[in-house]
Amino acid sequence: MHIEIAQAVDFLGRLVQSKLDQDSISLFKHELTGVLKTRFANHWDPQQPSRGNGFRSISNLNGRLDPVLAYAAKKSSVSAEIIHASLPRDFVLWIDPFSVAYRVGDHGNIMTLFEDRSRGRITLKIDPSTLPKAPALSPHIRSATSSAIKISPPPSPHNNAQPKHVSKQEDQIILAN
Repeated sequence: MHIEIAQAVDFLGRLVQSKLDQDSISLFKHELTGVLKTRFANHWDPQQPSRGNGFRSISNLNGRLDPVLAYAAKKSSVSAEIIHASLPRDFVLWIDPFSVAYRVGDHGNIMTLFEDRSRGRITLKIDPSTLPKAPALSPHIRSATSSAIKISPPPSPHNNAQPKHVSKQEDQIILAN
């Protein structure tokens, strides 16, 4: 979970770097890391990585900043409007066991930021002399490479709402399991 969160937080930090100074980015990334670790604690199952992936997603959809990002911004004294303006429109980031991916736009490709194919797998030792000749296998771990998948979900409704701000009552909801 820690590797995946670190990959996602670093990616989000790169998206906001043009609008914030380095100290503000570092503080925002630190707070966001803590919020995500707390939020995902009971929603992380390496045996079923896709289970709960909607809960672990972070979005900037329909003009609304994800409450998790707004909460981390508030905790780090960074303007939620700056975070909102730094993210692409209709942006979704999925943080799953062994994988971090994102999509921009309703019909955009899903781009992989991080994928670890070796963790969580059972490896059997087989005598190579008993196997037929085959081409070499690719490495198990890929980082910072993208593989595109074309999907076509229905378009989202247009909404000109401003970014949602987090109130004290919502603080508990955001971190709720």
